[in-house]
Amino acid sequence: MTLSIETATTDTGVVTVELSGEVDYATAPQIRETITNALEAGGATAIRVDVAKVTVLDSTGIGTIVVAYRIAREMGVALAVVNPNRFITRLFTVVGAEELLEEPTETFSGKERSAAG
Repeated sequence: MTLSIETATTDTGVVTVELSGEVDYATAPQIRETITNALEAGGATAIRVDVAKVTVLDSTGIGTIVVAYRIAREMGVALAVVNPNRFITRLFTVVGAEELLEEPTETFSGKERSAAG
């Protein structure tokens, strides 16, 4: 399977980048290009990377999203990963990138988080 990327922008400048399929070393350049284009176009107030339909996520994919997060933040644009499943939430938590997740999920909240630490 490959990666499909759909983008949409609201009137308020929120760009949603919906990823569907495999996010890995082979597809990471597509994600980088999509987010770069959104930032360079100007007018973006926030970028939401929707991972609800992601089937594979490797370290290169996570790294690409983390770098995009840092660049966007430097440009004054908030970037967040939205709609992660339990597996993706765990990956972001294990690699120390949980701050990219838009909101905490039940996966590592409350008792589970303190028990894991």
